[in-house]
Amino acid sequence: MRELMTIRRWVVVAGVVAALVLAACSSGSSLTGKAWQWTSWTTVTPQSQSDVADPSSYTIEFKSDGTFQAKADCNGVTGTYTSTASGGLKIDPDPSTLAACGVDSVSEAFAEKLGLAIGYTFFRSEMTINLQDLGTMQFK
Repeated sequence: MRELMTIRRWVVVAGVVAALVLAACSSGSSLTGKAWQWTSWTTVTPQSQSDVADPSSYTIEFKSDGTFQAKADCNGVTGTYTSTASGGLKIDPDPSTLAACGVDSVSEAFAEKLGLAIGYTFFRSEMTINLQDLGTMQFK
């Protein structure tokens, strides 16, 4: 009987520890409910990292109904997305407006990279979208 009580205590302790570990690992972030600002991106070939000059000009907002709305400098982008609990992400942009935004604009690259999304991760209050070409897009 004493052994059974000891085992039950260990099961309860293990459950509490597991819950605390999971809570500590959770960032509390979600794709939806926020307009994410694009801050930087990386490429593998050629290997580079670039910062976005004005993150507020490049945003994406994921809606709970599986659609998204994005601002790509002076252009608007809409479309659909699917995500998985394990971090999978597929973004399907619709054709966007094609205004010429200026010589320093990365509007076309932003829209193109969104269509290459294969996954996402959160770290603190930031989100990284992983791309098919092994590059990344960072958002805050």
